[in-house]
Amino acid sequence: MEIRLAHPNEIGRILEIIEEARAFLKASGSDQWQGAYPAEEDIFDDILQARGWVGLIDGEIVSYAAVIVGKEEAYEKIYDGKWRHNHPRYTVFHRVAVASQYSGQKVAQTFMQGLIEGHDGPDFRCDTHEKNTIMQHILEKLGYVYCGKVPLDGVRLAYQKIKMRSEKAQYQEIAEFAMVD
Repeated sequence: MEIRLAHPNEIGRILEIIEEARAFLKASGSDQWQGAYPAEEDIFDDILQARGWVGLIDGEIVSYAAVIVGKEEAYEKIYDGKWRHNHPRYTVFHRVAVASQYSGQKVAQTFMQGLIEGHDGPDFRCDTHEKNTIMQHILEKLGYVYCGKVPLDGVRLAYQKIKMRSEKAQYQEIAEFAMVD
């Protein structure tokens, strides 16, 4: 899987994936994403702020996520639990979605692990709806631990992962001029 920043001309495909995820959540009995969120404006804003990421298989976009580094206001109001580590800066994944044709093929897990490996910082956080048991399972497989609840679009289950040193990506970009003798 190739993972890279999303481009503005890819919003149409990203929105298709979001709509497939919205339909899946509805069929699962969840009210998550059943309103206007996430909307085209959210995705466009992610891309303009260089926080919208896509996963590609054979050149086709199959997954999307917003990767936000900093602080999340709702995460500062965790209740019925607490964060395992209270770092002042952390990385949050939002709007994670996978094309329906790739459901059940560990694409979300591979995509999110690639994002973890490709981003600095030890503290990764994510939230999900209580009925989104698939995302809860994926988070647990990735080493996230349930920490409590956060007041985000109602109530969301909050998870945290402290990145291991072994989860550092091996791939590095090398400037072309560095290879010239």
